Amino acid sequence: MTLLSVREFRGPEAMDLLTGKWRDLYADDRWQTPFQSANWLTAWARQLPRTATPLVLAAVSPTGRIVAALPLARHEDRTRLRISALSGPHAPCLRPIGPHANDQAVARAFAFHLLLAAEQEDTDVALKAVDADSPLGRALHLVGADISWTRTAPARTAILVPVRYDSLTPSVQREHARRRRTWTRLAASHTITYTRTRHSQDLAAATTAWADLRRRHDPLQHDAGAGDWRAVLEEVGAAVACIATLHVDSTVIAAQLCLTRGPHCYTLPLATDPARRHLAPGHALLRHLVDDLAADGFHTLHLDPTTSRQYVGRGQYGAAHPEARTPARSAAA
Repeated sequence: MTLLSVREFRGPEAMDLLTGKWRDLYADDRWQTPFQSANWLTAWARQLPRTATPLVLAAVSPTGRIVAALPLARHEDRTRLRISALSGPHAPCLRPIGPHANDQAVARAFAFHLLLAAEQEDTDVALKAVDADSPLGRALHLVGADISWTRTAPARTAILVPVRYDSLTPSVQREHARRRRTWTRLAASHTITYTRTRHSQDLAAATTAWADLRRRHDPLQHDAGAGDWRAVLEEVGAAVACIATLHVDSTVIAAQLCLTRGPHCYTLPLATDPARRHLAPGHALLRHLVDDLAADGFHTLHLDPTTSRQYVGRGQYGAAHPEARTPARSAAA
């Protein structure tokens, strides 16, 4: 393994990297999700408060080539500096990006750079949603308690589409049948409508409904407002972002924001109307969504951890974990 150095890009330099070289790093890293894309990160960088600036750590080879990068934010609080994930807490997992993002040497270089910042600059390093079994997670564990980080499950639960309901266990098939009967009875006296946005105008309108429903679903969450989400999703674009919604008459009772990359679709937390919990609206929307994605040629629906825990236990949708670990490679010279 050739020696690596870590370079910091701050403020305008970080934005130049995100809007320029970042796209090549993303294209060269086939394991990345849309939550590491240039548009997603740039959009959240523009939502940072005045006291914060984007900070990108770049692992650089001896020839000057950037082989991996880690997107962060630097907050200048009154008494101390604080470093966090750039799009946290909105992205489900913090990952480096680039052709050698999964190298253990790269992860250790990032972890020790952050450790030095915590010790020398009197900086609080607080990273949320790091895969504990990833190279970065193992490196953060190695450096000890001076860096605060929140572990996630080793992998996002994924549903392979189309779902073969007839291949599920008899007990799971009975549960799906029972829920379908509930919605069939409801449809006798109400209008049930499923939609998924396809265009920018539809996405902007659905964003407000999704953000408002999220606050009703979890009033205690500290989340961005609908205006912030509209600005972010406008930058991400309707070709990558979409929102699936389920209506009873004119009322939205479930909404799911998704980002896509190739044949893969990735979700943020599902929002449902707590007053309609007895209808299991999350399950109903997921059934519509997996069928819709299959019709559009998608192969996999990757669920965020919250949705996975609540709706995909016990093989409810034939859930699998197809995200194989990337084999380690030596850094290019």
